[in-house]
Amino acid sequence: MKEIKKQSFMEGAAVLVVAHLLVKIIGACFKIPLANVLNETGMAYFSRAYNLYAAIFVMATAGLPVAVSKMVSESIAKKNFAESKRIFKSAVVLLSIIGIAGTAVLFFGARFFAEKVFNSPGSYLSIVTISPAILFISILSAFRGYFQGHSNMIPTAFSEVTEAVSKLVVGLAGAYFLMSISSEVAAAGAISGVTIGGLLALLLLVFFYFKNKQNTPLTDATEAKSTKKIFIRLLTIAIPITIGAAVMSLTNVIDTIMISNRLSAITVDENIYNTLTEFFGVKLEYVRLGQEITSEAADVMYGSYSGYAMSLFNLPPSIVTSISMSIVPAISAALAIKNKNQAKLLTESSIRITTMFALPCAIGMSVLSSPILIALYNNARSQYTLALLSLSIILVCIVSVSTSILQASGHVFIPVRNMIIGGVVKAVSNYFLIAIPQINIGGAPISTFMCYFVIAVLNITSIIRIIKPEFNIKNFILKPLISATCMGVVVYFVYNLTATVIGCPATSLSIDFLTDTSPVTPVAGLVRIKTIVALGVSILTGVIAYFITMGITRGFFEEDINMLPKGKKIARIMKKIKLL
Repeated sequence: MKEIKKQSFMEGAAVLVVAHLLVKIIGACFKIPLANVLNETGMAYFSRAYNLYAAIFVMATAGLPVAVSKMVSESIAKKNFAESKRIFKSAVVLLSIIGIAGTAVLFFGARFFAEKVFNSPGSYLSIVTISPAILFISILSAFRGYFQGHSNMIPTAFSEVTEAVSKLVVGLAGAYFLMSISSEVAAAGAISGVTIGGLLALLLLVFFYFKNKQNTPLTDATEAKSTKKIFIRLLTIAIPITIGAAVMSLTNVIDTIMISNRLSAITVDENIYNTLTEFFGVKLEYVRLGQEITSEAADVMYGSYSGYAMSLFNLPPSIVTSISMSIVPAISAALAIKNKNQAKLLTESSIRITTMFALPCAIGMSVLSSPILIALYNNARSQYTLALLSLSIILVCIVSVSTSILQASGHVFIPVRNMIIGGVVKAVSNYFLIAIPQINIGGAPISTFMCYFVIAVLNITSIIRIIKPEFNIKNFILKPLISATCMGVVVYFVYNLTATVIGCPATSLSIDFLTDTSPVTPVAGLVRIKTIVALGVSILTGVIAYFITMGITRGFFEEDINMLPKGKKIARIMKKIKLL
C-alpha cells in the first residue's frame, strides 16, 4: 500500500509538472511579446488589474479546492464514493455563489479600485474586463479539486494548458490590435485573454466530468455525510486555508499599493534624477529636481519590476505547485487510514525534491539575470531587482510545499498564522526600504526575501514538531546548496567566457539601485542572438555541473528517484553513471 501511494503521488506531480512547464512556455510566449507591445506603462495597468483579480480570487476560492481535494481523497481511501460526489456537488454550489459575488465586487468596484486604491485611472478598463474570470475560475476550481482528490491530475493539466493557450491567442491579439488606440485599451484587450481562457477551461472540465461520471463505483448513499455536514466541514477546512492564501496574495497587493506610494516619498536629487532618466528612461517632463517622484515615473519603475522581474521570478514556484497540489490528497489519504509512516515519507521526499529543484533555479536566475532579460525581453531595466528577487525562489517553493503538508495533516491554522507574520514583515520592510533613495525599487525584492524566509522557517519548524520527519541538514540543505553554488560559479564564468568570445554583453554580480548609466538594452538583433547562444551554453553547462556535483556529494536519493514514473529504470541508469 505504501509503495502504491508514493507512486501515485509522484505520477500525479509528474503530470502536473509537464502541464505547468507547457503553461509556462506558453505564458512566456504571452508575457514576453506582451511586455514589448504594452511597454512599462501598459504593463503597469495590466499588472494592477491582474494582481487585484488574483487577490480577490484567492480570497474567494483558495481554500475550497484544497478542502474538496482533501475530503474527496479521504472518502476514496475509505471507499465511500457516494460521499465524494456529494462533496463535489456541495462545492460547486458554494463556489458558484462566491464566484458571482467576487465578479460583482470587481466589476462594480472597478472605478474605486483604479482611482482611489491604485491612483491609476488607466487601470479601470482592465479591471472591468477581467472581472467575469472570477466566476469562471471559481466553478472550475471545484472540478479541479474533485479530480485531484481522485489522484487524477490529467483533467487539471489539460484545463491549465487550454487556459494558457486561450490567454496567449486572445490576449496577444487584443494587445496588438488595440495598442493603436491607447495603452489603456490595449491592456484591457490583453487581460481579456484571462477571462476567455477561464471560460474555455471550465467547459473542458465539465466535459471531462460527464465523460467519466459513470466510471466511479458507488456505495450505499446512506454512508455519505449529509449535505449540511459536508458544507460545515468544507468551510471548516477552507476558511483558514483561504485566510492564509489571501494573506500571501495580499503581499502582491501590498507591493502594488506600497511601491508607487513609497517611491513617491523620495525627493529627486541629482542621483535619483540620473537613475530615472538614464537607467529607467523616464521622460524628462515627469522628473523634477527637488520634488517627489511623480506617479508617471513610479509607474515605469513598478512596471519594470512587476512586468519583467516578477514574471520570471514566478516561473519556478509555479512548477513546484505540482508537488503542492499532489501532496494534499496523498498525505490526507495516508492519514485517513492511520498510515503515519507513509505521511512522514511523503513529507521528507516532497521537501527534499523541492529543495533540489528550487536552489539551482534561484542561484542560476540570480547570476544570469541580465542575459535572461536581454534574451527574453531585450529590456534589462529590472536586472538588479531580478538578481535579488531570484534568491527568494527557494523560500517561496518551500513555503508552498510546507503549507500544503500542514493543510493535509489537518493543521490548517498554522500556515495562516505564519503567513500573517510574514505579511507584516513584508509591509513594514516595504515601507522603510523603498523610501530610502539608495535602495528605492530594490526594497521590494529585499522585503520579499525577508517575508518568505520568516514563513519558511516557521512552517518547517511546525512540520518537524507535528509530523516528525527525519530532516537531515546535510542531505536536505548542505548538499543541494553546495551543488547549486558550484553550478552558479560555473555558469557565471562559462557565460562571460562565451560572451567575450562571440561578442555580446557580459554579466556582473554587482547590484546597484542608484545608477546613472543606461542599461545595456535594447541591443541589436545579432547581439541578442549571440546573448541567447551564450545563455544556452552556460545553462547547459550549469545543468551538467549541478548533476555531477550532486552525484559527488551523494545528494540524490534512490527512494526519491523510485517514486518517479519509470523511477527504477532511471535509478539504474543513474547508478551506472555514478550519480546515485
